[in-house]
Amino acid sequence: MRLIVAMLKPSQVEVVRQSLAGVHVTRLTICDAQGYDSTPSARGEFHEALVQQSVIEIAVNDDFVDRTVGMIAAALGCDGGDLGEWLFVMPIDDAVQIYRDVRGPEAV
Repeated sequence: MRLIVAMLKPSQVEVVRQSLAGVHVTRLTICDAQGYDSTPSARGEFHEALVQQSVIEIAVNDDFVDRTVGMIAAALGCDGGDLGEWLFVMPIDDAVQIYRDVRGPEAV
């Protein structure tokens, strides 16, 4: 099991969500966030600015990792190299669906 965390521009969220639905990835969390972005000025100095971001969190079983990451890259118009945004894939030790008392990959 893996947790995929994508940090995107708010305008990209709906395109990514629809693309993920096309490969049957429908359970996800979308949060608003703020982050700092460093941009160079005309004189070469860097200025930090607070920017609006969206964070998508998706818990998937191992067989869905590649298609989920690939679909996010495709939705953003990337070839799978540099996504231009942040994308993290982290291991999940355990998952629990409390309302059904289910643990492990079946809970995802």
